[in-house]
Amino acid sequence: MTVGQDVLLTADELKALIVHPADFKPDPAAFIDVRLPGSEGKASYSFVGPGVSQNPDQSINITTPHGFNVGAASMPHGTVNNPHLHYTAEVFVCTKGHWRFSIGEDGEQQFKLEADTVFSAPTWTFRGFENIGADDGWLFVVLGGDDTGGILWAPRILSAAAQTGMHLATDYSIVDEQRGDVVGDTVPPLNAEQLNHVDRYSDAELADRCVTYPELAWNDRALLSAHILDGSTSYATAVAPVIGYGLTEHRRHRAPIHDPHGFALEWLRIEPGATTGLHRHDRHQVAFVMGDPTGDGSTESDLRVEVNRGMDSVAAAPEVGSIISTPPGVWRQFTNHGVDAAHLVVVTQGDDRVRLEWDDAVLKAAADAGWSRDAGGYLAPLDLLGKANR
Repeated sequence: MTVGQDVLLTADELKALIVHPADFKPDPAAFIDVRLPGSEGKASYSFVGPGVSQNPDQSINITTPHGFNVGAASMPHGTVNNPHLHYTAEVFVCTKGHWRFSIGEDGEQQFKLEADTVFSAPTWTFRGFENIGADDGWLFVVLGGDDTGGILWAPRILSAAAQTGMHLATDYSIVDEQRGDVVGDTVPPLNAEQLNHVDRYSDAELADRCVTYPELAWNDRALLSAHILDGSTSYATAVAPVIGYGLTEHRRHRAPIHDPHGFALEWLRIEPGATTGLHRHDRHQVAFVMGDPTGDGSTESDLRVEVNRGMDSVAAAPEVGSIISTPPGVWRQFTNHGVDAAHLVVVTQGDDRVRLEWDDAVLKAAADAGWSRDAGGYLAPLDLLGKANR
C-alpha cells in the first residue's frame, strides 16, 4: 500500500493532536438525566467529534471528522448513567475503577466491568452503567461514524427528566426550563409498539462482547518490524486484536469481536527500549496511552511518539491517560524509553483491512532477516515468495 506524497506535521500540529489529561474538559450538562436522583455529578467528555452529547455548548478537543467519535465518562461512586440506546457502535474502554453495566429497558441483565477491559455494547439495545468503585473511575468511549444519530432514552427516563424541567427537542438538543428555554416540540417517550423494535441479547452473547486483559490473544510477530531481531534497534512489539481487522499483518490473527463497527480496536504492547518502526497508512487513528496492566498503577509514561521522517521529524511524550490522533498519510512510530512495557489501545478508521506502508529502512532490515509480505499483504518468509513479491 502506498499512501502517496508525505503528509507532514509541525510540532504545533502534533501538539494539538495530543489531548493530555490536563486538557480534558468535563461537560456536566451533556444529557437530560443529570438532575435525576443518583445521576447528579456525572460528567461527559468529547475528545474527537461531538459524540452523542445533547448540550449545544459542549467543548470538543479535536473537531476533524475521523469516521468515529472518541469521548469518555466519569462519575462519583454510586452515580448512574441511565438506560439509553445507540444507533451506531458504542465501545467502552475501562481504564480505572469498577462499574456495573445494566442491559435492557429496566436493567434486566447486569455484569461488572473493571480496568483494562473492553466492552462493545450492541446497537439498538438499552444500556446504562453505575460507578461501584472509587470516585476516579474512568471509561473511554468510542462511537461509530461521524454522525452517530444521537440516542434514544428509556421511556421512564424521558418522563422523569421532564419533571426536573429537562426536555429533549426534536433536534435532540436539551431544552432546559430552569434556564428559561421555551418548551416546543419535544421527543416523546417510546410507546409499547416502538419498544418491540428494540433488540435483546442473551447473557452469553453479551459476554462475547466483553474482552478482559487476561483474555487478549497477543502475537509478538504481528507486524513486519517485529521480525527484525538483529541490530541496534529493538522492534519488540505485540498486537492483540479486539474488534475488527486492525493493524495486524499476521494472516491467522483474529479479533474476538468481528461485526462491523466502523473502526477497528486493538491493544499494542511495546517492550522496554523498543519501537514500532516508522510506518503510515491511509486512515485516521487514535491511540489511548494506557497504564501498565501488570504494574502498580503508575501514571508515569516513557512513551514517545514521533512523526515525519528524517530532518522533518518531530516528537512528543504523552503521559498515561492521553489520547493521540494521527491523520492519514503521516509517518509515525511509537517508542518506549521506559523500563516497563508500554501499552496503547489503538482505534483505526474503517471496517476493512489496514495496509501498512513501512519505511525503506524497516523493509530492508526485515528482508535481511528473511521476512516480507505476500501478494495479500500478509507476513511470509522471503524464500517462499516469488521475485515479484520480494
